[in-house]
Amino acid sequence: MTPWKRLGLSTCVFLGFSQMAMANCLPEKIYLTRHAEKLHLKGERDPDLSEQGKARAQRIAAMFAKIKVDHLFSTDYKRTQQTLMPLSRVKNLVITSYDPRQGDDFIKQIKTNYCQQSVLIAGHSNTVPNMLQALGITFEVKLGDYSFKHQPSIVLSEAEFGQLFVVSFHNNKAEVQVLSTNG
Repeated sequence: MTPWKRLGLSTCVFLGFSQMAMANCLPEKIYLTRHAEKLHLKGERDPDLSEQGKARAQRIAAMFAKIKVDHLFSTDYKRTQQTLMPLSRVKNLVITSYDPRQGDDFIKQIKTNYCQQSVLIAGHSNTVPNMLQALGITFEVKLGDYSFKHQPSIVLSEAEFGQLFVVSFHNNKAEVQVLSTNG
């Protein structure tokens, strides 16, 4: 076999292994949060953050000041953009928009394209739970000696703003930790 053919064969083998390795490479962390508190203005579909919401956005920036975050994602709504704006300035990161109606596809893209990276996603009360489910999050329920795992319908009420879901992967399985941004 000529040296060129050996080089070509070696390259093909290397690329094959690289693609297999990348297929199993997941993000280091996926942080999911609902947007901070918004103003309640009659007829306004895209309100700004309230003073409470602006304070929460500042707390989120402070929480992540020394935590690795490589990418920020938000819907096009002002409330999700403004929730991440202070952190965007602290980390000097651009906020990338995503379509909240494409939650499952968006999560597939995050899992596929952000190998060993940490991303923070600001969503809504109806999209964050769907994204957690798309990640395969399950909860274990114990009743006496009986234990079962299930994927419940996670519900965030219109009054809940403080949850920060931290998703990491262990043996390709998603695990979640729930933190608070209530300060």
